[in-house]
Amino acid sequence: MFGVFNMFMSGVVNTMLAGLDPATIPSLATQYLGKTELGNVSGLLARLRAGGLDQEVDSWLGSGPNLAVTAEQVRNALGEDVMAQFAAVTGVSADMLASLMAQYLPQTIDRMSPNGKIEEAPPQEPGSAAAG
Repeated sequence: MFGVFNMFMSGVVNTMLAGLDPATIPSLATQYLGKTELGNVSGLLARLRAGGLDQEVDSWLGSGPNLAVTAEQVRNALGEDVMAQFAAVTGVSADMLASLMAQYLPQTIDRMSPNGKIEEAPPQEPGSAAAG
């Protein structure tokens, strides 16, 4: 039963992401992270580093290729408490979030750090049009 539900939710999330402008991901991430103990993208990266993903985070911030991460690595680095908080504020399961984060974090962080440092985007409400 849960497998069918997860497949359904995966389809819903993928449909939402298919219509999502990649330029809005940083501001949405900032908005959701602000509702967790991580606070912002910098807090997320600090937790990922503390969880053993230093090389991966460095690659996303640097000018070379972005190292990939798995959903399991993301989940282990962030911990169950943070994953539960993030799931609660987004309405997406922790498993799905870990998978989405593994898929989108490398490119998103890369785009948010053109000069090797995170440029925090102002929070944007889900469903609102991107400014500019």
